[in-house]
Amino acid sequence: MAEILSNSLKSDTTRLFLSDINSNQDFYMFVSSVDTFDPNDTLVSKMSFKEKTLFGKKIASSDIHFCIPYYPWQVGQVYTEYDDTVDLEGKNFYAVVGPTQNDTGDYRIYKCLDNNNGSTVSNPPNYNSTTTNQLYKTADGYVWKYMYRLSDLEFEAYNALGFIPVVGMTANNAVIQPSDAGGSTISDVIVSNPTINNGYTIEEGRLNASPTGDKLSIVADSGYNFSPITNYYTGQYIYTTNSNGVSRLFEITYYFYDSNTDEIEIRVGADLITGAAGPTLAGVSNNASITIFPKVEIKGDGTGAVAIPNIVDGQIVNITILQQGSGYHNVTAQIIDPVFDFDPEDATTTDIRAIVRAVMSPDGGHGTNLIDEFKCKNFSLYGYISAADNTNIGAVNTYSAVGVVRTPSFANTAPDVFDNRIAVVTNDYAKVTANNTITQLNTDNEIIFSARVHEVDETANTIYLAEYMGPYQNYANTGNGDISLDITLPFRNETGQVISINTPIADNITVSNYIQRTGEVYFMEDFFPLARTDLSREEFKFVLEF
Repeated sequence: MAEILSNSLKSDTTRLFLSDINSNQDFYMFVSSVDTFDPNDTLVSKMSFKEKTLFGKKIASSDIHFCIPYYPWQVGQVYTEYDDTVDLEGKNFYAVVGPTQNDTGDYRIYKCLDNNNGSTVSNPPNYNSTTTNQLYKTADGYVWKYMYRLSDLEFEAYNALGFIPVVGMTANNAVIQPSDAGGSTISDVIVSNPTINNGYTIEEGRLNASPTGDKLSIVADSGYNFSPITNYYTGQYIYTTNSNGVSRLFEITYYFYDSNTDEIEIRVGADLITGAAGPTLAGVSNNASITIFPKVEIKGDGTGAVAIPNIVDGQIVNITILQQGSGYHNVTAQIIDPVFDFDPEDATTTDIRAIVRAVMSPDGGHGTNLIDEFKCKNFSLYGYISAADNTNIGAVNTYSAVGVVRTPSFANTAPDVFDNRIAVVTNDYAKVTANNTITQLNTDNEIIFSARVHEVDETANTIYLAEYMGPYQNYANTGNGDISLDITLPFRNETGQVISINTPIADNITVSNYIQRTGEVYFMEDFFPLARTDLSREEFKFVLEF
C-alpha cells in the first residue's frame, strides 16, 4: 500500500518555523573553531561547536526567506508544464528570466502552464504590466504565468547553492494556515491525442452587415465552403474578431444557407466571454471576421471557464483558454461532436475523437499561494560581517566552521554582534604568541582553566583568549559564572612562565556577553580554515530543508 507524505506538510512545517523565527528574533550565526572541525549530529559535536565559538551575529528576519530551486530560462530547454495530476516536486515547472533576456532589467519568475507538447523553448516571456491575467503565450508555443520578481540586488544577495528566495513571502508575513480560496480556475485543457484525432473542420468568413438581435449575416472567405445543410453547424462555436482585435464567442443555435444568394444566416446565444445577450450588445462590428469550430465543453462545480480548439489539418492540436473561470473542485472537459459528417464509430471513416482533459489550477488560481505552488520546503538564511561588525570581533587568525544557533542566552541585552573571546590586559603579553595555549593551575598543580591565545594586541597590552571551555568546574565569581577562569590566579604559558593580569584585575578582564554552551544548534558546516583581517567582509548563505 502506498503512503504519501504530502508536500503541504513540509511547506506548513517551513511556515511554522519561519513564523517562530519572526516571533522570537533569536537566531544567530555562530563562527567557530580556529582549526579544522569535523561536525556531526551528536551531542559532543554540537557542544564542541558552541565551546569553540569565536564570534556571532544575529540573523535578521528580513534576511530569512522561503526559497526554491533556481531554474534559469535557457534556449533549447524543455520545461515541465503544470498538471494537476502530476507531482511536480523536483521538476522544472517554472523558469527565471534574467535581466539579459527581458526588458525590465531584473529577474522574473514564470510558471509553465503549457509546453507545446514537450517542445523546446526559444522565446522567453517578456513582462508587460498591461497583459491580461499575466498570461504570456510565446512564439515557441509555450504559455507562461508571471509569478513574482527579484530585483538585481535581491538576486545577488539571496541566491545561494542553486536556490532563489521567494520574495514577498518572508518570516514577516508567512501564512501559517492559508484559508480556502474558494476553488480553482481552469489552467489548461490538454489534448491527450493531438497527433491521432481527426475529422474536425473549421470555416472562416466575415460579416456582411451589422448584427441584429441574435442574428449574424455572413459571407464565406475564399477557399471555404459552408454547408448548405440547415443547422449543419448548430451546437458549434462561432468566434468573431473585430478589426481592433476584440473577440467574442457564441454558441450557434440556428444555421441557414441560402443557395440562391450565397448568404448565410446564423443565430447565436449570449456572448460566452462577456455574458452580453447577443452579438449587438457584445460589440460585434459589421465587418468582423468569423471562425466556426467544434465546441469545447467544460463542466464542473465552478463557473465561467471558456476554451476553444486549435485545429490544424483536421486535428485538434491544442486548446486555448479564453476564460479561466473560478470555484472549481471537480471538472471534466470534452469536444462536442459535430452533428454532421463526423462519426468516429463508423469504421469506414477516418474520424477519431479528440480526448481532452481539464487541468485545475491550485486553489484560488496560479499565484495565490506561492509557498504551496512552488512545493517550498526550503528556506534560506543570510548572514554577513560588515566593516562596522569587524570592529567588534576579532579581525585576525582563522576560523573553520559556521552554523546557526537558536535562542542563545546573554547576560545582558541580546546583541546584534558579539565577540566570544576573553580580553586580558597584561604587561606580560610578550610571553605568548597567537595559537599558544595558556593555563591556570590550582594549589594541587592541576589545570583548572585552559585557553588558546587567539590574538596578541601589543598596542593595547592585551591578549584575546578563545576555545577556553573544557572539562573544568566553572568559577562563580568570574563574569557570568559560566567559565572556569579564576581571576585571582595568574596564567602560565607553555614553558611555565607566569602571565599576570594587570591590576585592578576587575578592570582588566572582559568576558563575553554570551552565556557559554547555551542555544540549540540547528546547523553546522566546516571548511578549510579561512584567515580574517581587518579588511574581511564575509557573507554566509545557508539553505535548510524540512
